[in-house]
Amino acid sequence: MKNRINIRILTGLTLFSMLPLRSMGQTSLTLDEVIRLSQDSAITAFQSQQEYRSRQASYEAFEALRKPQLSLKVVPNYSRIVSDPSRDYVYLRNYDIFSTSAQVRLSQKVLSFGGEAFIGSQAIWSEFFREEASGHPRQFVASPLLVGYSHTLLGYNPFRWEKQVEDQQLKAARQQHEYNLRCIAEEAAVRYFRLARQQRMLQMRQEELRMNDTLLAIAREKATIAIVTLAELHAIEVQQQNAANQLEVTRQDELKARTELASLLRMDLPSSDQTLLTIPDLPPLVGYTPEEAAMLAKSNNPAYQQRLAELTEARHQEDKARKERGINVGLDINLGLQQVSTTLGSAYKNQQLYALGAVQVTIPLMDHGAAKKRHAAATAWEERQESALQETERLLVEDATVTLQKLQSCRMMLASTGQTVKLAEEAFNEAADNYANGLCDINTYTLAQSRWATAYNNYLTALEEFWTTHYHLQTLIRYE
Repeated sequence: MKNRINIRILTGLTLFSMLPLRSMGQTSLTLDEVIRLSQDSAITAFQSQQEYRSRQASYEAFEALRKPQLSLKVVPNYSRIVSDPSRDYVYLRNYDIFSTSAQVRLSQKVLSFGGEAFIGSQAIWSEFFREEASGHPRQFVASPLLVGYSHTLLGYNPFRWEKQVEDQQLKAARQQHEYNLRCIAEEAAVRYFRLARQQRMLQMRQEELRMNDTLLAIAREKATIAIVTLAELHAIEVQQQNAANQLEVTRQDELKARTELASLLRMDLPSSDQTLLTIPDLPPLVGYTPEEAAMLAKSNNPAYQQRLAELTEARHQEDKARKERGINVGLDINLGLQQVSTTLGSAYKNQQLYALGAVQVTIPLMDHGAAKKRHAAATAWEERQESALQETERLLVEDATVTLQKLQSCRMMLASTGQTVKLAEEAFNEAADNYANGLCDINTYTLAQSRWATAYNNYLTALEEFWTTHYHLQTLIRYE
């Protein structure tokens, strides 16, 4: 009767300690806390934040340059004329010119056409120094109003393409930063549940060793009165030694998992006896279809957005090369008022209207096919970028679909292994009672114990697999 009570108490304590619950007297470290600490301490998170800030600053600079630009340009200039037209050779003479020009200019990119317009004012002061000249004659050129427009290639609008590329690159940079944070969260979750599983495996192995120590003590006591055979006693001794070896292996696995998590968090983690990681409740079922998951994966993936930006740039270069291979027409128009005088005040009087217009037409009569080859190269690169985008899309769709299916399978596997644990627990209890009453031998008892341990191990594996898949799907489609 005494032995029967020991076996029952031992079995109950073992089963209770193996349940995935928080142990009494232990502090807890939740998954949300681990994710927050990992995102705060990871160097990759800091680097990602700085990369996004750099890209955002570049985009803001790009947007600022598309607005009206007001500038003041001052150019001092000195020149010395050293030629003597009365002689056949050149030698130095005192013929110097010093001039300074100042121009205030307001320019604006004409986004709808692709050219640039400006309005401004300019003044030029020139001072002449000659040996034969009396005094220092000077000259002022005043242009109170200047208006102009220039377009290097009519029919080609680079500003429209640049806007599309910059918008896509900024979106890709923002998504890259968010994606990096989600990857850190995923890695933290993987290491968290790996450690949580190893902690519970360690508890199970410790209780197994305690139980086998107790069984061995009971068997040795029975052996003194010839109730237990020598073979059965040796079997229990072997089982006890195996339990000790398994405990040491599990302890090393737990130490490795704890070190990996501590390295990610950049902090020291207490041992499992002091800190037991909690297992959160299962999240609700994911209501996305494979098509919806694939669409979300594409819209939230930075690699896909970057490929899209590269394809847009390739189309930009193809459009430019196609329009350059024919007749190129450029336009440059300048209108303004101008006057020249020896004093600055008189230079602003009696202004004369002037107009300058230039149309540049370039016809490639013989370029040995260079323009056509440039267009062919741009077309080939555009096709290459299209295929790269399609391949990226295919891989994303495949990953999202497989992960969604795997998550559903893991949820069913988790429920199945949970039921198996309950059945194995009942079988173990029955075997314990039968062994205590002498209705079965030690081999039947240890087999039931081994099956329960296997079932519990499978349950923890399914639990870890479910949560790592859950966070990988979060990384892909960014759902909560």
